[in-house]
Amino acid sequence: MKEQILELRNQGKSYNQIVGILGCSKSTISYYCGDNQKEKNKERTKKLRLNNPLIQKVDNFKSRVKVNKKFEDKEDKEERYIKESIRKFQTRDYFNEIKYDKSKVKTFNFDDVLEKFGVETECYLSGEPINLYKNNYNLDHIIPVSKNGDNSFDNLGIAHEVVNRMKSDLTPEELIEWCIKILTYNGYTVSK
Repeated sequence: MKEQILELRNQGKSYNQIVGILGCSKSTISYYCGDNQKEKNKERTKKLRLNNPLIQKVDNFKSRVKVNKKFEDKEDKEERYIKESIRKFQTRDYFNEIKYDKSKVKTFNFDDVLEKFGVETECYLSGEPINLYKNNYNLDHIIPVSKNGDNSFDNLGIAHEVVNRMKSDLTPEELIEWCIKILTYNGYTVSK
């Protein structure tokens, strides 16, 4: 498409005329015709991601994978390192090296999360108020990846960052059981 856009532009066609001929958007035309548009677009995207933690969190949530590999000998140290590091780096470069079930990665984006939860929502475990434009929450796998949970939109819960750290790789039910044990041990009476 780039070549067609540039050829039409060299013929003196306006952006509107090119839109009519090719049926693409003006932003696509601008991307190919403008000076340094790729760099400008990358900078805009980078700035948007830095200013909006929800976009980063959605990308990180969708990139979580479960690695089903037992490490039995010393030759697997590199794979063990990748498994242990995947939560820190969350980059697509690792996906070429790790075998995982691609069918479990479901497609959703920032707008889908906002539509489902709204900007003002609450922690699904504690009820604590959360604003999705602030950075005091995590997108949680309700059923952890380590327990065969997937990256689907249905398995996404918004949890306060402290609660999410406590939950770690527990299911919500397991977390509640541990909370009851801790409270009971410390002299509290727990009733439903």
